Amino acid sequence: MTTAARRGILAVATLLVLLSLGAVFAVVVPEPDLRRWVGVLEQASFDPVTAPERAERDAAMAWVARVLLALAAAWLVIGMLAARTRLVRRPGAAAARSTWLSSTRPWRARESTLGMLPLDRRLTFGVPAALLVGTSVVQASFLALTELVVTLLAWGVFAVSLRLLAWGRSPWPVFAAAGGALVGRCVVVLSAMSVAGPGGFWSTVWADPVSRTVYVAVVFALFVWVFVAAGWALATQLKRPPRGTVTR
Repeated sequence: MTTAARRGILAVATLLVLLSLGAVFAVVVPEPDLRRWVGVLEQASFDPVTAPERAERDAAMAWVARVLLALAAAWLVIGMLAARTRLVRRPGAAAARSTWLSSTRPWRARESTLGMLPLDRRLTFGVPAALLVGTSVVQASFLALTELVVTLLAWGVFAVSLRLLAWGRSPWPVFAAAGGALVGRCVVVLSAMSVAGPGGFWSTVWADPVSRTVYVAVVFALFVWVFVAAGWALATQLKRPPRGTVTR
């Protein structure tokens, strides 16, 4: 068995373990705590909003979620197809390919970023960051700005930590791996929000125990995978000497 095959099996096994842990997490953790962890506004958060205003807000947020979902899906599709089509020559296609390849096969993160133009490097970080902001805004419905700022700051600290841990080595493979995994998580969240907005989420996806468990398990697995993919890519980078080091 080749090294690539062993790594692929390890990655799939890791995801299956994370999904199982996510399902246990959804069953064991009390629902109020699950609500806070998922990051979607609870019903009480909408109390100051009248029923018509809430319905209008949910409808608007659902459409924003659909637009963001379409853009995120397009980014993933471009990443999947770029290497096999002429898309790879288009601006941004290399960045999409890098985030897809790095997040699904983080041991190839460095390889996926070799030869990228400065624009593509910035997009490997900028597109996932913009999608995270958009997804967080949809979840908060512009009603919980404090929680939104705290969430974004937490992810910002994570990005800065990755940059510091890279220590003299290129951070782009690590950003590509973490960013690609983050895009996958945002796609799942936006899919749920696009049904009927954040308010409708509670009466559709969350109200049913089965769909709630599946949703939490998938979101949990993808959340942890962001750190797994980033750590895997970082470990690969750390095996290489820092930039500017002369080896003999």
